[in-house]
Order: sequence, then structure tokens, then C-alpha cells
Amino acid sequence: MQLNAPRFGACMLILLQSLHLVQAERLISAEGLTKCSDSSEVQINNFNAVFTPGNSSISLNFDGYSSVAGDVLIDVELLVYGYKAMTKTLDPCDLELSVFCPMKAIELQLPTITQTLGQSVLSQIPSIAYTVPDLDAVIRIKLKYKSGSDKGNQITCLETRVHNGKTVFQAGVGWTLAIITGVGLIASTVISLLGHSNTATHLAFRSLAFLGFIQSQAMAGMTAVNMPPFVQSWTQNMQWSMGIVRANALQTIATWFQRATGGTPSNVLTNSENVSLVLQKRGSIAARATTTGSQIILRGIERVGIRDKIELTNIFMTGYLFFYFVVALVAACVGLLLLVRAILAKKPTSLEKLDRAMGVTQDWKTILRNTFFRLACIGYPQMCVLCLWELTRRDSAAEIVLGITMWLVTTGVVAFAAFKVFQRGLRSKQQHNTAAYTLYSDPATLNQWGCLYIYYRAPVYYFLVPSLVYIIVKGMVIAFAQSNPVAQTIVLLILELCMMLAVGIIKPFMSKGANVVAISTGVLNSLNAIFLLVFSDVFDQPDLMTGILGVLFFIFNAIFTLVLLIYLLVGLVYAIFFKKPDTKYRTLADDRDSFRWSRNNTTTELSSLEKIARGEDDTEAHPHHPARVASAPPSDEDVSMAARRPYNDVVDPSLPLFPTSYDPGRRRS
Repeated sequence: MQLNAPRFGACMLILLQSLHLVQAERLISAEGLTKCSDSSEVQINNFNAVFTPGNSSISLNFDGYSSVAGDVLIDVELLVYGYKAMTKTLDPCDLELSVFCPMKAIELQLPTITQTLGQSVLSQIPSIAYTVPDLDAVIRIKLKYKSGSDKGNQITCLETRVHNGKTVFQAGVGWTLAIITGVGLIASTVISLLGHSNTATHLAFRSLAFLGFIQSQAMAGMTAVNMPPFVQSWTQNMQWSMGIVRANALQTIATWFQRATGGTPSNVLTNSENVSLVLQKRGSIAARATTTGSQIILRGIERVGIRDKIELTNIFMTGYLFFYFVVALVAACVGLLLLVRAILAKKPTSLEKLDRAMGVTQDWKTILRNTFFRLACIGYPQMCVLCLWELTRRDSAAEIVLGITMWLVTTGVVAFAAFKVFQRGLRSKQQHNTAAYTLYSDPATLNQWGCLYIYYRAPVYYFLVPSLVYIIVKGMVIAFAQSNPVAQTIVLLILELCMMLAVGIIKPFMSKGANVVAISTGVLNSLNAIFLLVFSDVFDQPDLMTGILGVLFFIFNAIFTLVLLIYLLVGLVYAIFFKKPDTKYRTLADDRDSFRWSRNNTTTELSSLEKIARGEDDTEAHPHHPARVASAPPSDEDVSMAARRPYNDVVDPSLPLFPTSYDPGRRRS
């Protein structure tokens, strides 16, 4: 077959033209002017500017009010990551801007105008300005008197941040992190059902450690400080962990519910053509979105919502409904699991692992109840922030009631669980000289409350209390201190330092590797709090320092997120591809396994004592057991201790999703 060269050339030409059409056009845009001085001579309602180097044109739109009269000069400064890259003085009369030549004390309205820039201006813009993601560039405009007695004096200072359309905030990043976290949690459940309790415990810890660090970064993005673009975009990738997820169905339901309950939905996104959204500004910060005409300054939680294309009045309901959606999805999965179990129960099977997995799904009410409890523990940081923040937002009376109710219910459930664990741990220590006895031998305690303490060393089970207090206080600070970024960051820094010191000194987690991960996480959270304190301008640092710290914030957190991701993936590989994954982990040193009764016929002294206490004799089945070698009967203390042990098996509830079953009727007191 011969190739027709002219036709092939024509096809290639059409293809290249098509690729050129779909290629993203390079541009530099700016939206909103904010004050960088205390003067009030110029008020800005709306400002938009777009520069397209392809046709060397710039499009401007300006609306505001001026109380200045006379000839003025415009000093323009370009700051890139705080470094002053360019300074130029412009005369409005030379630019043929009649509105500013001379300025009058009137309302200034410039319709959308387009001007072509000369080659001398284009040559001063480096090519990286169009390609670097989240470019930290600011154009600062200073108006000065041109003549008269006030010649050279500054009238006002305005600044705007420059964007090039490139950003590290990508929806695919958030979805990828969410899927990997979910796979880790589900895999730990399956591994636990198959009998590899040690592997399941470590895999669940890795998944929850990864999720916890993502939530801490999302909370940092919700603070009200003036964040560099890199920090804003990076933390925005983590907001799914706090329920900030854009979905048209959720937005429709949230808007309808607010209208039905007497609220007034905002229309910031629908009026984006007439409204300038300013996502950050140095200087004083108001409690909520402050408006001047049609320009809105957003910070904190509102900034996070707008960047995800969520209306300001729908942020709380979006997180609230997303939590319920996850709960419904997990409940559906549990129901499907129970249905499959019911079908398989009618068929005889000789597979021990399948019998074990089916045996832990006997009581569906207990499973659903405990599953909801564990989901409440995972989503508790989200509820602490959004529900308490709604008390200050007040979108509608019904939403305030929902926020208060949800926070009280989740806090009450978690506090009750912590109290029960603390109570049983103290009683076990008094009666048996160790807290591990009741916490790991009693199936009711282990199945219902195990997700709170199973990742800690048995003697340090009480560390769950400071962990819960840490979450509550952090949520309150982020929710209630949106109007005062300096106080917010100071309290967060003290809180993170206290948590880091507590973890570093006590080393409460179950293994050396787990403690290393927890201490590293605490150190980085404390470092992030220091960065946030600097971003709040409490030190009045130069812009160059702020820009450099913004880049360092992104680098440190991105690297550590990658490390935790690899840490989780390695655990997944151990759990999925190794036949005996428990051999990859050291036996935990707190003797928790000594208090567990296992279905796989493990031969320990306590298991033999339990069988003797029940009137059974397993010495024939195990000729090398100490009870067979030594003919002396066990002491009364040993028999009494074994008799108090639960009769039924305990399956390690390593993942806080699918608990094991417990039948009180089978327990022998």
C-alpha cells in the first residue's frame, strides 16, 4: 500500500492546527484591588485585568470612587515572591487615560477597554511568568501628587495578585489520595477478617495516620491568615477530608434547604462577572467576607469553599451532607456483606478462613451500630470545625440547629466511649495489675471501643483522652477565631507544640515505627503552625520572607505526604502479596496477645487453663503442652483467672469500620 504524500501532508497540517487550537492559551490575569495603606481617598468596587501575550493586548475593567482632585502620577511595582522585580512611574496623561488626567472627585467607571502593549513592555516579562504554577506575583500601585504643595506625597496604595492559570490544586490529586486512603482502610478490614490481626492493626494505623495528616493540612488551609498561593492551592487538595467536595446535587439540596428554612442563599459565584473575589490581603482582616460595593474579600473557610466553587452559604451543608453520604455508602457496603454472608451460610464450606470471616458477622445490629460509631470517630475533626463555624455563619435557623445537634451527638458519643475505656482500664489495672487484661480479653470492650485505644501501648491507653481534647480545641480555634488570625495561629502553635512534646516524651503508640511516624507528624504540624504565625504578619516581615516560607511550606508538606503515602503502600503490599504478612511485623511488646482467645487453635498456657476451667482437656491434642509435661494441676489463682476470661473468641477490630460480633449469652462470668 502506497502512501499519498500530499494527502498525508494535508492530514498532518490539519492535526497540528487542531493541537494548536486545543493548547491552553498563555495569559496573566488579576482580579480585585485591595488597599495596602490606611488611606480612604479611593474606594474600589470592581477590578479585572487580563493580559494575553499571544496578541500583546491587555483588557481592563475598573469601577470605584475617588475623592482626589488634581494631577497624579502612578508608581507601579512588580513583586515576585516578595522580590521587587520592576519599578516604573507612569503619567496617566501620557497613556491618554482621560479619567485620571486630571483626577476628579467623582465616581470612576471604566468600561472594558483593550490596549495593545509595545514590544518594550513584553520583553520585560520572563517566560516563566506564564508557566510557574501558583505564581506569587503582586502588582502594587501607588498614587502620588504630580504638582502643587503636596507634590510627591503618596495618596493611596493599592495592590492586586497576578495569576497565570497554572496551579497545583488539581481535583485528581484529591481523588487519588481519597481512594488510596479508602483502599487502606478496606484492606485492613479484610486482613483482620482473615485472621492476620497484627498486620491489620499496623495497616489501619498507617491509613489513619495518613488521613490524620491530610486533615491537619486541610485545617491549616482553613485558617484566616494571609497565605501565599502555593500554600492555598496545596492545602486545597486536602479539603475533601473535611467534607468540602464540589457536587452539583449537594449544591442544589443545600440551596433548597436553606431557602425552605428561611435563609438567604448567596449568589457570589453566579455574579462572578460583576463581582471581584479577593482571596487574600495583607493588613486587617474582618470576621466574615467584607464587601465594598461588588468586591468581596474572602479568607479562611470561605476562601476554601469559593475555590471549590461552593457558594458561601452552602459550605456547612456541603460538609454535613457529604458526611451522611459516606455513612450511607458504608452502610450499604455492610448490608451487602451481610447479604453475601447469609447466602454463603446456607452452603456448607470447609474453608477455615471463610468460616472465620462469616463468624464475625452474626449480629448485624451490633455491626451497624459499631460501624457508625467508628465513622463518627473518623469524621469528628470535620464536624468540630464546620458545625461550630456554622454558629458564627448563621446561614439559617435550621442549619444552626443541625450544627449544634451534630456536634453535641458526636462529642457525646466519643466522650462516652473514652469514659468507658478509661473506666475499664482503671478497673483492670486495679484487679489484674495491667490494663491490657480487660481491654483486650473482653470482646464487648474490644469490639465497641477498641478503635480508640488499640493503636496505643496497653499501659498508655489513656492517651486517647488528650488526643480527643486536641481535636476539640483545634476545631474550636479554627471555627471561632476566623476574625483574628494572630490569636488563632498563636493558640494553634501552643497546641501543636504541646501535642508534639506529649507524643515525643510518652511515645504512646504500639511500636517504634508508629511512634517515629507520630513524632514526625507532630514536628511537621508544629512547623506548619510556625509558618502560619509568620503568614499572619505578626512579625511585619518583608514580602520576600513570606514568599520563601510559602514555597518551603509546600515542599516540606509535599515530601512528608509522599513519605506517608509510600509508608501506606508498603503496608498494602505486605498485606496483599504475602501469605504470612504478620511475619513482617514484630510482636507487640505490651502482651496484648496474651489475653486473646483465638479460633485457630493456638496453644498457650492461658488457653489450656481456660479449657481446664471449662472442664475440657486438650493435653492429648498437644503432647508438648506444659500441662501434659507437668502433671501438677494448675493453682487456684490460675483457674480463677482463666474462668473470668470470656468464653467466646475475640477478633481484633483493627479497622474502625467493621467490628466483630459479641454474644453476651456465650460469656461465662
